[in-house]
Amino acid sequence: MLRRVPRTLRRAVVAIVLLAVTFSVWQSWSSGTPGTGGWVQTKFGPLGPADRDLLVKVRLAGLWEQPTGQQAQQQASAAAVKDAGRNISAEHAELDLRVREVADQLGVLLPSAPSPQQMAWMEEISSQTGSDYDRAFAQRLREAHGAVLPAIAEVRASTRNDLIRQFAAEADTFVSRHIQYLEGTGLVDYAALPEAPSPGLLSGGRGAGDLVVPVIVFAAALFGAVGLFTAVRNRDANRRVGASAPRTATTTHRRDPVPPLIQIPAPRVAETRSRHALRS
Repeated sequence: MLRRVPRTLRRAVVAIVLLAVTFSVWQSWSSGTPGTGGWVQTKFGPLGPADRDLLVKVRLAGLWEQPTGQQAQQQASAAAVKDAGRNISAEHAELDLRVREVADQLGVLLPSAPSPQQMAWMEEISSQTGSDYDRAFAQRLREAHGAVLPAIAEVRASTRNDLIRQFAAEADTFVSRHIQYLEGTGLVDYAALPEAPSPGLLSGGRGAGDLVVPVIVFAAALFGAVGLFTAVRNRDANRRVGASAPRTATTTHRRDPVPPLIQIPAPRVAETRSRHALRS
């Protein structure tokens, strides 16, 4: 089977396996912090990629949650859902005004329409009626607020820009309050909420001992790839040697039959005595 696969392709597969395993171990080691590229200096301090991403996320949230909250005031069947929609819509209008002010001061370009995923959520909620609408509204908006809240907290804790730090604190207050509105409806299915991302190997109470399994897996994959590469290389070398060696005709050696033993008759005693008598 290996003979049919080109040698270059086999080596490429080995290299890809090594790169994949190396990347997986590195990804487990790291905690996924934003890159250092794209930093600019402003009068409020350095502005990084995570700072700009926060402004974009808050803007996108307002672009679909504000009209959805307005819709809930008309289409929801439960009074608690109507109240949550009214509060979320009004407060998102205020938060959206604030995020556009901050973006203008920092020179950050904001989107003007919801993302395709958010558009799909709006269509999903709008297609429901009665109690189904109430549950879809509470669940989808709770999931969305739960996703943006950790991003706000992370930027609030690590940003080097004073204006972003102030805005993150304001956004955290708004989003936390919206979560309380949605959970107050009693319609949130907590078991269906997305799970929190797995922390890095050395985060929290983890130590260097937690790297034992990844290192063993990496070493096994490394030795396996090296062994495969060596086997392929030796196979190719043997094929080249076999192709260059001259072919010799094979002969079949047959063993000649063993001739029968020749029996020499012993001389007769009488003839021997007579010969001696004549000589004497």
